[in-house]
Amino acid sequence: MLNALLISIGNELLSGKTINTNATYLAKNLTNLGFVVKKIITVPDDPEIVPIEISHALLSNDYRIILITGGLGPTWDDSTAFFLSKALGVDTELNAKALSIVTQRYQVLFNKKLVETSEITPARKKMAILPVNADPIDNPVGTAPGIFFNHKDSNTWIFCLPGVPREMKAMYLLIESEIMALIKEKHMSYYETEFTSSFTDESLLAPFLIRVRQKYDVWIKSLPEAYQEEKNIRLIISKSADSEVDAKKEVMDAKAYLQKLLDLSHNS
Repeated sequence: MLNALLISIGNELLSGKTINTNATYLAKNLTNLGFVVKKIITVPDDPEIVPIEISHALLSNDYRIILITGGLGPTWDDSTAFFLSKALGVDTELNAKALSIVTQRYQVLFNKKLVETSEITPARKKMAILPVNADPIDNPVGTAPGIFFNHKDSNTWIFCLPGVPREMKAMYLLIESEIMALIKEKHMSYYETEFTSSFTDESLLAPFLIRVRQKYDVWIKSLPEAYQEEKNIRLIISKSADSEVDAKKEVMDAKAYLQKLLDLSHNS
């Protein structure tokens, strides 16, 4: 199994002012690729908390990739690069490639008359200051480069992406092929199926799910609506395996077995 950790940075997420759609998007995409998203953490823009969470994750040697969103912009509270450098125990530096990305983006925006000047101010230059030995990730939508760091001691790839969903998604698409290469390297695949049962009471459905889990190595999740308003409870059966054929076979066999159990219960 290849495990992934998602870290969302931002006080606005913790206050409830902003819905964390980034974590949902990344978790869904990584799961579909074959990763196991073991944990999603939301943390404030805090110089103590963020480095500690990153450090603990790296020391655990439990994650092949860590995706961090938020805190890459030009304002004082956008400090993800500094948080990451602290966690890694390395200095920060003005990254020439990152500075080129920032410079080119502001020149484009200036040419389109979307900004008043293309000058690289201290606030704009700040976005090009990265941890030593980090690589910038191009931002085709916004101005702040992302960050990639290969932490060899823990064999972990760290990606830092913007918090703005539109920018995050555009940048994720740029790195997805690299992430997919890790899955292909391990020959991992993921398969899931969703169907609707005729049950309207999750408590009556639960024993059948246990029986399926005892027979098949799959994950089953029931998705009821509000209690006493349940109508035809939805079910998801999923599995990660060494091949898509193996994953699909186990899932479909489990589904057939569950449907058989449910049919017998209705007929008894």
